Amino acid sequence: MSDQPQTTPTDLPPIDISKIKIEITELEAPDYQLDFEVPLDLISEINSRIIEGGLTYNEEQMGNLIVQICLDEGMQRLNRDSAWGTRLLKKSMGKYSIDRPFTFSAVVDTLPEGEIPINDVPIQRNQIQVDDAFVDSEMKEQQLSFGTKDAFNGALAYGDEIECNVSITINDVDEPVASIEKYALRIPSEHQTFSITGLPLASLGAELRGCQSNEELSFHIDFPNDYAAKAFQGKSGTVHLTNCTFFRITPSSIEHVLEEYGTPNETILRTQIKMSLQHNFDRENTNFMMHQFYAYLTENIEMQFSKRIINSKFEEMCKKELEASEEELTDQQKNLLMQRATANVKRLTINAWIQRTYELGVSEEDIDKQTTILAEERRVRPSDIKEEFLAEDKINILSNMASERKIFDRLQDKMIFTDAT
Repeated sequence: MSDQPQTTPTDLPPIDISKIKIEITELEAPDYQLDFEVPLDLISEINSRIIEGGLTYNEEQMGNLIVQICLDEGMQRLNRDSAWGTRLLKKSMGKYSIDRPFTFSAVVDTLPEGEIPINDVPIQRNQIQVDDAFVDSEMKEQQLSFGTKDAFNGALAYGDEIECNVSITINDVDEPVASIEKYALRIPSEHQTFSITGLPLASLGAELRGCQSNEELSFHIDFPNDYAAKAFQGKSGTVHLTNCTFFRITPSSIEHVLEEYGTPNETILRTQIKMSLQHNFDRENTNFMMHQFYAYLTENIEMQFSKRIINSKFEEMCKKELEASEEELTDQQKNLLMQRATANVKRLTINAWIQRTYELGVSEEDIDKQTTILAEERRVRPSDIKEEFLAEDKINILSNMASERKIFDRLQDKMIFTDAT
């Protein structure tokens, strides 16, 4: 018989889980410690049920089974929801034996109880209606999309592409407000709007035209006092482009574009483009508003965040940074990583609280929708995005992005919208 379990704990006949001894101790908020002791008679009862079911569990599998039963019961008795789940204290775990009680400990964070104080969130939105000038510009973009791409170095012009890593920082704030790897930028014309992840950056679009290609490019940006995103108003920062590769594109003919889309004539194509452009503007506007929404939540929601989780994420980041650079981290680097870890834990904890309160789960359909959005932004196929996140074992990041979009959609009744001028 295979040494793998043929069932799960929920498949077993009922056992008297009230026999499990659980001591719950409040640690530094919002964390608790759960100390478990499973008595001999209950261990014998579980073992008997396994044998009666015709199953074979080795000692490790029995230990894992009992741990899961205990953790489930512990969370029931604690009667609190968690953003990050339980973590076993490995040093506390003894080896499973049929001859002695089984003991171990775990720690868990908890989410606040009560209502979330989110009301009247100020959001500026862009109102853009597509006209013929937009369509003309996009026709040119389509010719570039189906054009011939060649590596290029020199003075950049409209239509050239840059494949790079992008980081946007604000002066006196160590954590980037946006950071994206393997991003594709196309140099805009003087009539086109230019943005990165929903942040309008008109001055950057102008600076890119005529800029000399280089592996790394940096641009100073000043956000006006009436900038649509309140968090950036009156501030300055820098856009960093690194690991840059440049391409010049020879546009295809309009006839070739019609052939690629299987469209019978230019009039129909222009109608299709107009609808597509409006969709793109609406998508970018949503990204723009989501930036404002999460900036507001981070600044205004008061709750306790687990220092234990923050320190754990910080240690993970330090380990990855050391593996990548093979050099000791400076105090400045450590401070930056701690800020990133703190911001990440705060944001995901707030998300978990909102998801719990409003019962917002993330389905495969939601993830597919987010995949399509990213594909449209990067001008690649959705399957390419999915493969990228799966290959890097970051499907949870894609799920978090889908969750945030779902949260934003759900809480729009908590927002006050003002049209940007």
